[in-house]
Amino acid sequence: MNCKIKKIIFLLSGEYYFFWATGITAGVYTAGSFDSINIYLTIVEIIAVILLLAGEAAIVKKIISDNNAPGNSRGFFVENKIDKDCRFNLENIPLSGYENYSRRIMVTIIIPFLILFFVGNLIIYTHKLKEDKSIFLDIYKNEYYAGCGGSSAIIVEGRVAGHPVKNYKKINFMLSADKVYISGDSDQPDRVLNAGEIVNVELKNATGGPIARDDYLRIKGYLKRNNLKESDYGSYNRKEMVLVTYYNHTLKVDNDSPWHKIFIFRSRLYNCLKNAFYRYLDYNNACIAESVILGNRNNVPDYIMESFKKCGLYHLFAISGLHLSFFASFIYLIFRRMERSGIIFRAVIVFLAVYNFLVVERASILRASITVIFVLFARRWHREHSHKIILYLSYIILIIYNPYFFYDIGFWMTYISMAALVFIYPLMAGITESIPVLKKRVINFFLRIILINLSIQTVLFPVLAYFFREISLISPLANFLILPLFYFLLSVLVASSFAIVIWPPLGGLILKLSQFIFKCILSPVRVLGKFNFCIAGFDNFTVKKVIAYYAVFIIILIIARAALDKINELKGKF
Repeated sequence: MNCKIKKIIFLLSGEYYFFWATGITAGVYTAGSFDSINIYLTIVEIIAVILLLAGEAAIVKKIISDNNAPGNSRGFFVENKIDKDCRFNLENIPLSGYENYSRRIMVTIIIPFLILFFVGNLIIYTHKLKEDKSIFLDIYKNEYYAGCGGSSAIIVEGRVAGHPVKNYKKINFMLSADKVYISGDSDQPDRVLNAGEIVNVELKNATGGPIARDDYLRIKGYLKRNNLKESDYGSYNRKEMVLVTYYNHTLKVDNDSPWHKIFIFRSRLYNCLKNAFYRYLDYNNACIAESVILGNRNNVPDYIMESFKKCGLYHLFAISGLHLSFFASFIYLIFRRMERSGIIFRAVIVFLAVYNFLVVERASILRASITVIFVLFARRWHREHSHKIILYLSYIILIIYNPYFFYDIGFWMTYISMAALVFIYPLMAGITESIPVLKKRVINFFLRIILINLSIQTVLFPVLAYFFREISLISPLANFLILPLFYFLLSVLVASSFAIVIWPPLGGLILKLSQFIFKCILSPVRVLGKFNFCIAGFDNFTVKKVIAYYAVFIIILIIARAALDKINELKGKF
């Protein structure tokens, strides 16, 4: 076997989690490309998954038995290495080295890839089957309802499941519907149905009082089909039916069920923090605080959002692992004297559950939460952890949990940004470490900010060009100027949030002190946002160009990594 081929195989076998993530991605994408469900194909895929699992178990059992055989005291998975001269250490390989190596590739790459590919297909088929059985779709297709031209009114009761999005005299939101009244009114309907599903709501002529998340509403309206290509409800919300109504046909009602009381508690906690932000901060600053802490960007003025986009700072509005690290730090400071009892571990887990419930499911916060949980368990069990493997596993978990994250730009931005930090930043940092003048503390601090920003922007470029059709040329400069201030602001907002829940006056005092930091951030953003000539447009950046960009980028990355390994090897000799 050629030396280079051996090295490639060895490299690929060490990146098996990448192939796992590729398998689930390919499965979700291919299944999402088909409009209909083929029941026979689904049965075949289920059988294939079962057979592949059985085959994997048999191969693993064979490898374990071979490694435990007399004369094979040293396991293959530990000792099978390629040395610098590209030679296998055949003494430590039981049976045939190449045969056992092919088994390893089969177990860690090929079979898991096929299993996850079929699992991705089955997940999409399950969601499509559930959508085809939607009660609202059945009502829409009903002969009586259709006979009225689709204009026959129905009454729906349910809870507002997400933050309403306000447009000009129109509000869009998702409603977790509990009951549907067909014809007549809610007191004397012709028919009452239990819904138990999500429906999009388009509220026209929204001139009355506000509608907030977790409000329980009784809505009279009519159904229409949603154009998924032109949906206003978020890219990962693929609900087909829309309930159209008017504000005077919407009524807030009480719901005394125990389950709804949990959402009432969430609403009160959310409003406690939100009201404090708007009481102690200027309106624009309060909108930004609500966005970065509570995850609701709907109230941020368009001109501020546009300025951040032009500066390449839009990602600052997304809740990420940085937020959780600040929150976890405060939890540690509170319970550090009880660290041995495991109270910190339990407190962080409880906080993650409450915080995710507070901000609702967002790809960035879910990814960060899964990462924190993996790291906490690794430390609790005194095991080493790999950020690379955690990144892959969290990706697979989120896709299985909600495959429609696949269509969410925020999902891809958070994972691509983290991939840049995990794969690209260490490489850049390793190259700069060979330059003595860059090791000074002050220079090294600013250098890290530059390298982090450069690695993220380099990897995000094709995604921004494809989805937004433009990128900001001043993004590196804006991130260099704003990121340190934003980190400081975020720590202040996190501290104030904890204080607001415990003692609101103290939290208000901390918020007032943050006004100056807001000014230091918004002033340069407004100035840099006026440079329209610093925006590069990409009207024809296709998927093929995205793939080509990443292919070339990976090749350059492999060459750079090999060069860095060579530099480190030369350093070791001298």
